[in-house]
Amino acid sequence: MRYLRTIVASGLILVATGCSKSNPLLGKWKLAPNQGNECFQLGAIEFGDKLMTMATPLAPISMPVTYSRDGDKYIVTASSGQAFEFQTESGGIKSVSPECHMVPNN
Repeated sequence: MRYLRTIVASGLILVATGCSKSNPLLGKWKLAPNQGNECFQLGAIEFGDKLMTMATPLAPISMPVTYSRDGDKYIVTASSGQAFEFQTESGGIKSVSPECHMVPNN
């Protein structure tokens, strides 16, 4: 009986954790086709729970980040204070300034 309770409790924790994942930015993203030159710095980004990694020509750059939400905007704030704003759109996300469209990078 004790093992059954442990299994049920573990299952409930996993379900609750999965349901609370409401941050649509988490994952790997790449630029959508035909984006302007101002978007090159967003060529490939991976958002983790507490880390953002950006691909650069020399080497990837990782930085600790925190996430917040303001209406329909998701704000990613780096430990340096620099903030990036994104919005969800059909099939991906877009950065607010500059406006760059990104699609999942599977």
